[in-house]
Amino acid sequence: MKLRGYVVIGAIISIVLGFTLGKTVVADSPVPGSSSDPIVSKSYVDGALEKKVADLEKDVAELTIEAQALRDTINNLQTKINSMPTSSIKPNTPTPAKPDEVTVKPDTEEKDLPAPETVIGKTAYADTQSYLNMRSAPTTQADVIKKIENSEALVIQKVEGTWYHVKLEDGTVGWVAGWLLKVK
Repeated sequence: MKLRGYVVIGAIISIVLGFTLGKTVVADSPVPGSSSDPIVSKSYVDGALEKKVADLEKDVAELTIEAQALRDTINNLQTKINSMPTSSIKPNTPTPAKPDEVTVKPDTEEKDLPAPETVIGKTAYADTQSYLNMRSAPTTQADVIKKIENSEALVIQKVEGTWYHVKLEDGTVGWVAGWLLKVK
């Protein structure tokens, strides 16, 4: 009977150790394909690739829908532009402001501005609620040299269309949109 007891106790101990060590080995095993376990099965790689390809196909489908919506918007806008009578297009109309600019009078025509010879040498101030962009050339696409506050005085040096070439008190020179100035 004694021998039988030892066998039963040995079997129980073996089973308990087997479960404990088995879980530890499985729980601590490295992720397949990682640097700790660089060998992976073909089925694992195929599954991972299929998931990535499916995700990419979904992204491409979403982007295709967005691109088509943008194309439709562009076509609608182009149709509206083409259907406008040509007499409503104003010569020397300033190009639309960049998003970082505040435009107070976007539809101002040249006739609303003082005559060029009457403003040269005069002082002007920004006629905006925030700031005015001084640019390197007389166009809204030119680089911004400096942001001018409302209180800064500008001396008008030259006029080109609706743009004024100005000089600041610190000596900085550049171009500003005439429709955004108050001439004193």
